[in-house]
Amino acid sequence: MKPKFIFLFLLSAISLFSCSEKIDYENTNDYILESTEEWAEAINIGDSLVIDRIVADDFVGVSLRGEIYDKTTLIRESIEKANQFYKPKVFNVKIRFYGDAAVAQGNETWTKLSDSTSTTNIWTDTWIYRNKKWQIVAAQDLKLKQ
Repeated sequence: MKPKFIFLFLLSAISLFSCSEKIDYENTNDYILESTEEWAEAINIGDSLVIDRIVADDFVGVSLRGEIYDKTTLIRESIEKANQFYKPKVFNVKIRFYGDAAVAQGNETWTKLSDSTSTTNIWTDTWIYRNKKWQIVAAQDLKLKQ
């Protein structure tokens, strides 16, 4: 009886550990790339639903001006400042995975529609996988000199 108990215990333990969720990094990479573009556009048009989906509740960001902001501030300011006078373009995105975390770095250009002037920023976003979804928990932006 004792060997049977040990066998059942080991079988249960193996089953428990093998049931842990495997992350599909290829699909996650595509999701993060797509989300970075959606986030830029959401800021431009004030789409709080996209921002709410992509940004974690405990998010902290550092703006181009060096100011710290949270998710609530991000949503409020994107709605208040939405104007659609710019066309954002995200490019040179590189994503590295570290288990349940990812670091995405890239550039974005904001082109003013009225006169085609633009500014280019470089950014770093930290993504975390929890509660079965990937969200940004930290972001930092820097304006590049033109």
